[in-house]
Parts: sequence; structure tokens; C-alpha cells
Amino acid sequence: MARLDRHQYLIHMGYDGSRFFGVAPQPGLPTVADALRQRLEDAAGQRARALNFTARTDRGVWAEHNMATCWFLPPMNQEAFEAQVAEERDDGLVAVRAEATGFHTHARNVSAGKWYRYRVRMDGRADPRAWPLSRPLDVEMIRNLAGRFLGTHDFNAYRYKCSAPNSVKTLTHFDISEHDGVVVFDIQGDGFLRHMVRKLVAVCVLTGLGEYEAERAIHLLETGASRGTPKAAPPEGLTLMKIHRVPV
Repeated sequence: MARLDRHQYLIHMGYDGSRFFGVAPQPGLPTVADALRQRLEDAAGQRARALNFTARTDRGVWAEHNMATCWFLPPMNQEAFEAQVAEERDDGLVAVRAEATGFHTHARNVSAGKWYRYRVRMDGRADPRAWPLSRPLDVEMIRNLAGRFLGTHDFNAYRYKCSAPNSVKTLTHFDISEHDGVVVFDIQGDGFLRHMVRKLVAVCVLTGLGEYEAERAIHLLETGASRGTPKAAPPEGLTLMKIHRVPV
């Protein structure tokens, strides 16, 4: 039974993916969950209860905006807590904000969709947030392939070690832009499977290099195949840009 006297919070945050082994706690390894829990509990002076995340990104993946929920017991100085949570500190988290919310709010029911961005460099320059390539891509070919992934499909072939029971997802945007040797993939949809964005990017990049056939990629999509796609693109090029929130 939910406690009606608790202080429920929705936490907004970004993070430096290079500093963490993903979001979920792992014994002996730095994770986003550990860093956020420490920050929250330092500010509250008590345990953060039922800490859950909206998106559980993998090792090396960055975020401009992710969300989490948790709650605290009264008494509690909420104004002081919220101010301390937002203070800058060297813990790998950025733009942290605590928003008081209703007790029914849970991290898993606040998302109406997600926006991911993936960056690929074709100019050979070092970039800790991109997949480096030594050859140029056929960007127009990639755009044509990306457009065929739009809409509702069974993305079963485009996931890895994912236990989600439903692999049918809807992509609303799959935009490709190129500037100064950097190709940017902006992908938005109602939900994503584990490694799904990185698998989609890998297929597009290899097709743009002439190493994979576009029709094979679409055949795997249309048949709901369980395997056959290339290895996922490296995690460091991926950023969770925004969680689109369910209207309150």
C-alpha cells in the first residue's frame, strides 16, 4: 500500500557516459544509479526509497535528459533538499533537478517516448562522443534506408539480450544530417529495445559503406527475425537526448 504521507520526487538528470558502467547498479563498478543515490541521500539525510529510472542506458551511453523517481519520509526540508540536489558536483551527473510530484508517479509511467542521437565521424578526428570511421558514407543511401524504418514494426531483429515481451515499436522520426564530416542520426519513438538504436545505426552505416544490403535489413524487419543484423554500433556515440513526458 502506498504511503500518502511520503515526499515523492521526479528527478531529472543528464550524465557523462564515459564515467559509468550504465545506469543499473553493478557491484564494485560506478553506475548512474549509485551516483544519483549518493547525491539524493546526501541532500535528504535519509535513504532514497524505490529509486527507479525511466531509461536504463548501457555502459558508455551519455544522456542529456533521463528521469527517475523515488520517495522520502517526513519530516523533510524540501526546499533545502531541492537546492542541494541541483548543486554542481564532480560525480558525473549534470543538470540534476528534483521535482516534487504526486505519490502515484513512477519512472516507468512518465514517458510518452524517447529521443536518441547518434554521432558518426568520417573525418578521422578524435571525438569521445562519436563512432570514428576512416571512409566516407553514402549519406543519401542512408537517408533512404532510414525512412523505411519509420512507423510501427516488429524490431525483434534489432535488439540484443533484451527480455522485453513486446518487440513492436513505433518510430516517429529517423532523421539524418551531415555537417563538417559528422553524420548525426536523430531517432525518436514510443519506446526502444535494448541495443535497438545502436543496431539501427550499425545497419545504416554498413549500408552506407557498401558492406550491407538495404533489402536484407528491411527483410529482417518485415519478418520479425530473431537474428541477422550486424553488431551494434559502439556505445560512446549514443546520447539519450530527451524523455518526452506524458501530459500531466
